Amino acid sequence: MPTAKPSRATPASARSPRDSAKPRGGRPAREPAKAKPEQPAEKKASKRDQSLARIIDAAVRLFATQGYWNSTLEEVASAAGFTKGAVYYHFRSKEHLLLKVLETIESRSIDATIEGVRQRGGSPSEQLASLVKYQTQWAARHPEDLAVMILMSVEVSRAKGKIRTQMFRIYRKLSKLLETIIDAGKSTGEFSTNQITKDIVLYLEAVHDGNMLLWYRSGNDPEIGRKLTRATLSGFAHAVQGT
Repeated sequence: MPTAKPSRATPASARSPRDSAKPRGGRPAREPAKAKPEQPAEKKASKRDQSLARIIDAAVRLFATQGYWNSTLEEVASAAGFTKGAVYYHFRSKEHLLLKVLETIESRSIDATIEGVRQRGGSPSEQLASLVKYQTQWAARHPEDLAVMILMSVEVSRAKGKIRTQMFRIYRKLSKLLETIIDAGKSTGEFSTNQITKDIVLYLEAVHDGNMLLWYRSGNDPEIGRKLTRATLSGFAHAVQGT
């Protein structure tokens, strides 16, 4: 009677990955659940930036129409479409939010003007014209920014240290830009040297701020804006020429 040949066990090294994944009984093993990939840091930052932008935009609108002191964080949250807790997550107080609002306005107003004047260059007279141009463009694009600055200029006497410091810093930047242009014009003989530079700057700031207020009071009328721009340029020219 013939004897059966003993079967040879397949070495583990010769088994296919599919075979090794099968449990006894022939059923395929379940693959382990894949962990959800984490969101890229850029995407997280983008969502955070979008939330901050919505809150800041809502705050600018409210502060422009109601004033800083008459607005609450609850109203800002509602206008932005967030809960009050979400606003507190980004800003620990209403003052902290205002400081960020002023920083945003500073960036797209005076900082953009300084950079624009620097890039365009030209003579001192041309630089003054560029300053008026960029400030006019800012006011036309962001009239609510202008309203916030007007109201805060009135309310700054009630403001605390950090708010006062930031407001004065913004205006000091404008003063410094004007001083630099006027001194350059004096050194080249383009501007009169009969007046003290700081006195000329004070007058130019009064013309600038007064005409901005008149334009805002007109309801942002484009024609009034064009007339006031021409008046500002004329006032600047007379001041630096000493006429």
